Amino acid sequence: MKSKHSFTIHTELLDGSLEGARNIYMGANSTCHLYVIPRAEIALANNIHDIVGQPAFYILFNSSDEMMPQAYIGQTTDFSNRKNDHLQKKDFWDTALVFISDNHKIYGDDVKYLEYLGIEAAQSAASCRLLNGANPKKPNIAPFRVNDMEVFFRDIQLLCKFYGCDIFEAKLSQAESEHLFYVESSDRPAKGIGYYDLQENKFVLKAGCILATEVSNSYASTSSRMQFINDYCKKEKGQIVLIHDVPCESPSKASGFVLGRSSNGWFDWKDSDGKRLGDVIKRQ
Repeated sequence: MKSKHSFTIHTELLDGSLEGARNIYMGANSTCHLYVIPRAEIALANNIHDIVGQPAFYILFNSSDEMMPQAYIGQTTDFSNRKNDHLQKKDFWDTALVFISDNHKIYGDDVKYLEYLGIEAAQSAASCRLLNGANPKKPNIAPFRVNDMEVFFRDIQLLCKFYGCDIFEAKLSQAESEHLFYVESSDRPAKGIGYYDLQENKFVLKAGCILATEVSNSYASTSSRMQFINDYCKKEKGQIVLIHDVPCESPSKASGFVLGRSSNGWFDWKDSDGKRLGDVIKRQ
């Protein structure tokens, strides 16, 4: 027996292949359409009437990163043209998710607002490595359009999840029984918190860690630490703050990134009772 809340989501395989481009939509329930276009078939955007010359919200996505999917969120008044720049300048993505309104009543300022909502939602969920360089300012659109776009964005989130792109879905928090460890510097502002993942044999730095702004002259991993900061951190009130939970290869690498100096993580990470990581967790 069907629930009164049930509805149908349609999937049209544009080239007849399960691995190829598709159009996903909810029929009369919504004007929102999701066009999923693999990078290898991106030229199809030039031939899809809904896309050519029409405002669109889009996500460039790569789910092959084992640690964390990568994504770039954008907006445009014509994705068939905008894609060319992304083909030349962005190598990470393998799939484009292009969202349009089938009645073509979404305009330039509307997709700017959708981009604002999308980046905010993705950052809050912290389920992907978001490659946008900066946060857009909140666009000033008419109040009735704000409501319309927030409803439209909920449809974007639903179709995203239906397709299998979970960048707007917050990861389940670690169980309260997770054994947390802490590290702090006495000579520079730096505070770390994390836990040892016994299944993956990796030490996970938790979002909110504050990384030292300076590194010691003897620190040998300066370049990899800088790349880590560029990928997973933001500058906030003069501090370097981790915005995602990120697994590291070893406890020492994790504490070194936080402290900005060489560190023996098995010794330096301590739990709330002062017990060292090496005394609590058996080294793998």
